[in-house]
Amino acid sequence: MEQAVTYAARFESEATPRRVREAKKATVAASFGTFLEYYDFSCYGYVAAMLATAFFPGDNPTASLLSTLAVFGSAFIVRPLGGILFGHIGDRYGRKTALLATVLLMGLASTGIGLLPTYASIGVAAPALLITLRLLQGLSAGGEIGGAASYIREWAPPNRRALYISFIPGIAVLGKATAAGLAGMAAALFATSAPDWAWRVPFLVALPLMLGCLWIRLRIEDSPEFEHLRNTGGLAKAPFAELFKAYPGSLFKLMMFAMVQTIGTYIGTVYVAVYMKTVLRIPQSQVGFIVLIAVTCAAVLIPVFGFVTDRLGAKRTLAISYSLYIALSYPMYAMMGPESFNLTVLALVVTMLPYTMCQAGSYLMYPELLPTRVRSTGVSFGHSFGSVIGGGLMPFLATMLIDSFGDIMIPTYMLMANGMLGLVMILCVRDALPGDARKYR
Repeated sequence: MEQAVTYAARFESEATPRRVREAKKATVAASFGTFLEYYDFSCYGYVAAMLATAFFPGDNPTASLLSTLAVFGSAFIVRPLGGILFGHIGDRYGRKTALLATVLLMGLASTGIGLLPTYASIGVAAPALLITLRLLQGLSAGGEIGGAASYIREWAPPNRRALYISFIPGIAVLGKATAAGLAGMAAALFATSAPDWAWRVPFLVALPLMLGCLWIRLRIEDSPEFEHLRNTGGLAKAPFAELFKAYPGSLFKLMMFAMVQTIGTYIGTVYVAVYMKTVLRIPQSQVGFIVLIAVTCAAVLIPVFGFVTDRLGAKRTLAISYSLYIALSYPMYAMMGPESFNLTVLALVVTMLPYTMCQAGSYLMYPELLPTRVRSTGVSFGHSFGSVIGGGLMPFLATMLIDSFGDIMIPTYMLMANGMLGLVMILCVRDALPGDARKYR
């Protein structure tokens, strides 16, 4: 064990040309797979209103939409199981093996959704199959973030980790942007002439994306930190059990910060599409392009704030992010509406500021909380567990509360409360959060 500690300390201080070169290669491979994962996973949210008609027909449109969002949320329930499964693979058999497995499962499940017959064709079997494939998507997503973040962290130079790791959420947002854009384009092209294709096209695009991603990830190698543990017999025999036994405090912090991060993510970038169409009555074709513009801006801003976070540190970046959620959410959502396309775009772009800062600070911190031998399992499970509430419950809850109370500003209250919770957590952490790059100066 002493040998492993000595090696880790030496590797921490290295920033050789080879390491920088391999870090860039690792970032491309991990980020492209994350693009596919979040493109596929988000497609469902962006076409939820159309899926409600195809798989849950009924006289009450709100009830149909709630059923569709419940299926959307079901994928989050199994994400922690995916975190355990693929995290175990990553910590026992290699980051590369886990990254290949998550992409393969997500691509096949998404393609399957695109080929599903509707309720009108096969009755209740249609929503049953939809739920099954959505659960498989959840398993895959549960393992992707932990594997990708661990892999990049173990290659990136210490004083550039926030920048390199920020490409994971940045590219993930680009995946959501692509999903939003294709959903809007498909709605514009097929909504009248072939409505059944309007929701299928975004899912079917997953197949060629999966093949391209597999080709890229087959060409990478495992990180030196993992290879050293494997060669010296330092791998954890039961990573999940060791995680709870040795690192419960770090795991709890990870889950709480992940919950705050994913509430902002899924209310502000996925549910907002449902909100615009069903509450604000903005046409589906416009919604897709509004979200596309906003999340594309976010994809550019996240690496920028990753660069900034390498200088400010995770704690300061997150504190600013949570404060901006409180200050900006209400006025920006109040500007949105069918009356002005440009004003709605501007409002949503501004709400991306706290979101992008939160992504940069959070993803720097996650893999730093845990050692190499349980890192993939810990980040995958902890992030996925936080996502159950942040991503799985919140869109459903927002729709239900708006229907119950008639207040269309419910999402803003949720985002503001989320920012307040984040600030409370920051105040409870007295020292610098793990991942603060200032210690490397």
